[in-house]
Amino acid sequence: MSNTRIITALIAFVATFIFSAGLVRIIFPAPATNYVYTERSVLPATGNEIENFLLRDISNGTARIDNAYDSSYADRVTEYWKASSSMDASRFPQDFQRAWNLHMQAWGNYAEYLQAKKVSNRKSCGMDNYYNAEIGRTWDDVTRIGGTYGSNVR
Repeated sequence: MSNTRIITALIAFVATFIFSAGLVRIIFPAPATNYVYTERSVLPATGNEIENFLLRDISNGTARIDNAYDSSYADRVTEYWKASSSMDASRFPQDFQRAWNLHMQAWGNYAEYLQAKKVSNRKSCGMDNYYNAEIGRTWDDVTRIGGTYGSNVR
């Protein structure tokens, strides 16, 4: 008999609980939830891709560093400029592409200057500093903008 009372009490408790939970839902309905879908802009490139791109550029320039200002320096700068300016940056964000193009333009100007200087056998006329400063400034812009996308190349 004792088991019957326990089972009956348990059934009564469960029934009462379900009934009260249902009443609460009727009296206090759940608030309507409005879902707002926003389109997230996905960056066309990650920091790693930009970093690899810049490291490839640095690799293109390693030959340029050796024996700077010897007779073949102008040719090495031209080779570097051709190799790096042919790298495709179109998959990167617009601001990075713009900075990259300005950097390559600075290198192209320097390569033209060195070739003209080589042909005319001129000594440095102070323009080397101008071109190097422009290259340094544009490189700083490239690495700063690349850093905003997660690149660690400085």
